[in-house]
Amino acid sequence: MSKKDLFEYFLRELVDWYCEYYKTSVSYFNEHSFNDLSKLKVLKLHFFACSTEEEALNIFNEFHAMPYGHVESDVYSYLNTLKYFNVTNSKLEFVNINDWNIVPDGDSEVIDRAIKNLKGENAKLISFSPFELVELSHSWFSWRYTFSQARKKESFSKKIATNLIQQETKIYSL
Repeated sequence: MSKKDLFEYFLRELVDWYCEYYKTSVSYFNEHSFNDLSKLKVLKLHFFACSTEEEALNIFNEFHAMPYGHVESDVYSYLNTLKYFNVTNSKLEFVNINDWNIVPDGDSEVIDRAIKNLKGENAKLISFSPFELVELSHSWFSWRYTFSQARKKESFSKKIATNLIQQETKIYSL
């Protein structure tokens, strides 16, 4: 299964978590008034979920320290070319509810574990604003260290060593 397919599956699981948290149904998700699963928020939640599961970090292994925190560069490049979802600067929408039950072959259990682990760490993260999630990611050593290295070279982006994320103390609440 491709990384892009896995990311789309991650988005599907994120919508399930969102609907569970806000006690709404998937069929009403696109119109839900609290739908703030923007590009920024989705990217932050993706990082936090991957950080809980070593196998996810082995698949999603292109995290960069950027001004708004950790960003998986391949995933970022997919955001405007997804098959099942439309992710905007303000919200996430699925394109066709009839595709909802499609589960990709392969590594979907890695995503299942990552989401389950993250919910176990802090089930309220789904309700955090995008900028609260940015603030949280800025408290991680991997971002602070790597972004400071980027700035020393007058850059705003630098690849984060995966082992740095794997070995650091994880923070999931403000």
